[in-house]
Amino acid sequence: MIEIDDHDLQRAANLLQAFPGAVDRLSKQAVRSSVKGVKREAAQKITERYTFQKKRIAWALRVSYRGTGAVFSARGRVNDLAYFKHNPSRVPSKRPPKGKYLYSEVVRGQGGTIAHAFLARMQSGHVGVFHRISGNASMPIAKNFAPSVPQMLGSPSIRDYMEKHLQTRLAGAVEREVDQFLMRYRS
Repeated sequence: MIEIDDHDLQRAANLLQAFPGAVDRLSKQAVRSSVKGVKREAAQKITERYTFQKKRIAWALRVSYRGTGAVFSARGRVNDLAYFKHNPSRVPSKRPPKGKYLYSEVVRGQGGTIAHAFLARMQSGHVGVFHRISGNASMPIAKNFAPSVPQMLGSPSIRDYMEKHLQTRLAGAVEREVDQFLMRYRS
């Protein structure tokens, strides 16, 4: 969970004690302006660390406004391993020779081969990375999965970056809103 310190809002409340209701209005405006564009930045940081397709991130991220605050959340199931970088990149027309393994890279620079995994197209047209449940070639197959968008967003490097970045944006937005409000009353 990403949490942001609100000491800037407390400082603004002390500055605006003489104006009733101003703190709530200004804090609401500051929070909304600081959260603007956070989904794009989160998607960019996720694709910097992971080899995940950017178009599959946006639907999982959500910003909702509650009162004077905002909640940035991510929801989603585990992702198919085929949505990450893998080799072969297309479904082979023939079964690959014995001993040739599928290479997959979830985190950039940390890929590896997956023994007995293969790329296949289902009747529905879905392409996925699968493995046989048991060694027999006629046995059913199971899909291989990778981390979900919330898990990727919760990785320490991405979470720390987002916390610091949102904190600095909130501090700047609070200062800007307070200055604009006080400029109206200076004469």
